[in-house]
Amino acid sequence: MNAEYIKAANKLLCGITDKQLRETEIWDDILSSVRSGRLRLWEINDEILRIKYFCKDKIELASTFTETDKSGVQFDDLNEYFVKALESRDKGYFEAFIKTYEPVLQSRAEHSVSRYNLTEDDSEDIKQIFLETLWFAFLDYDTFDPIPLLQYTKKTAHHKQLDYIRTTKNACTVPTQNGYNELRKVMGIYNSNPELTTDERIALIVKETGFTEEKVTEFIAIGKATEYPIGIVPTDDDEEELDGAISDELIEDLSISLFQEAWRNICRDYFRAAADKISPKDKQILSLSLGVCFDCFGIFKPSTYAEIAMKQGASSEKSIEKKRKTAIEKFAKELCALGFCDGVFLKRTDMVIVKENGKKKVQSVTYAYTPYGDGKAGEIIHTTICRHRFQVIRLAEFDMTGAYAEQVTKIISYMNGTYNKEKFYAIPLGKLSNANKHNAKPKLPFYKKPRTTEQK
Repeated sequence: MNAEYIKAANKLLCGITDKQLRETEIWDDILSSVRSGRLRLWEINDEILRIKYFCKDKIELASTFTETDKSGVQFDDLNEYFVKALESRDKGYFEAFIKTYEPVLQSRAEHSVSRYNLTEDDSEDIKQIFLETLWFAFLDYDTFDPIPLLQYTKKTAHHKQLDYIRTTKNACTVPTQNGYNELRKVMGIYNSNPELTTDERIALIVKETGFTEEKVTEFIAIGKATEYPIGIVPTDDDEEELDGAISDELIEDLSISLFQEAWRNICRDYFRAAADKISPKDKQILSLSLGVCFDCFGIFKPSTYAEIAMKQGASSEKSIEKKRKTAIEKFAKELCALGFCDGVFLKRTDMVIVKENGKKKVQSVTYAYTPYGDGKAGEIIHTTICRHRFQVIRLAEFDMTGAYAEQVTKIISYMNGTYNKEKFYAIPLGKLSNANKHNAKPKLPFYKKPRTTEQK
């Protein structure tokens, strides 16, 4: 398989969101079809794959058509080709339309190649996308419909062609067509003003588009990480370095399995969606502190708390540190809401402190815990001076197997004596599914509650 094909296919796989398509047997078949090249690039989308795997009626309907040579047939009305094909169940009329329409298809494909800086080989893909879209629409077409089939198809096919260009021809995958249009608008202004500094260009773009400064900055970073410079990315001659510019990180290591890469892209989709749910300032704090763009997932040098404070006009580094912790918690909650992971709320309800050699020391701490699904809280006691460190007083209402309880004990252990008053923690779904999978009670040691000399 061509390395470029694999790279493009992996990018397209990240857009497969239908849960049915991700069932193990179907997903394995999709991956093997990609590896072997049986699936063409334009076929790797939800709609076409749903038809292939679930719309057997359409496939059967297509098989009922005969095909005779209609190459000499010509109609002034292009829609007549489709009407005749459906009435006679003869696909020859559809083929005759293709031959008639070929000059128009070729012209439009060449226009796309020129406009989006594609290669000549891409023109065949562009044409095939149109014909595939037309064929599936043709199978559902009503011959008595006064609206011509092409009128139904042109807009849909155009969007699919743009999706193909957007997702396979750029180093950074832009999540939506609208986003791609906005990107081109931003970079068009950016590239047209090489005499200005980066800050001046950003200010100009904000003024002319009405976008926020944060959004403009992110678009510029995405644009500069794009493979094809014409129409989007500035050339080396007129480009100034953008502080924190993003480098491409997508699908370069072909040693990574197709499934691993597809899963990585699924994660990116969830992270991107979760990041869009939190406030722009929280998103910026996470992005800058982690050194990752949540739109294209390019990486750059992380900013310090001081640098972030200056960009956000914050009073101190400590305020940014506090806001970052809050942003992480909000982000984790959004991931849970999207179904990407699970989580648990912890609230400290008691702490026992003893004096040892004149110094105060935590003897035990009690936490109430509640799975993300709500319900009545469970209770766990942790002690630092007893051999058996954890005691489950009560399981949470929705923790029948004790899987959450087991994860809570690990979380408390990782606190290293900080013992947060109240916090939300995300838990990978795999961690819960592996714990107590035989529906056993939690295998945790129990101990007698220690006597106290001083309580707080």
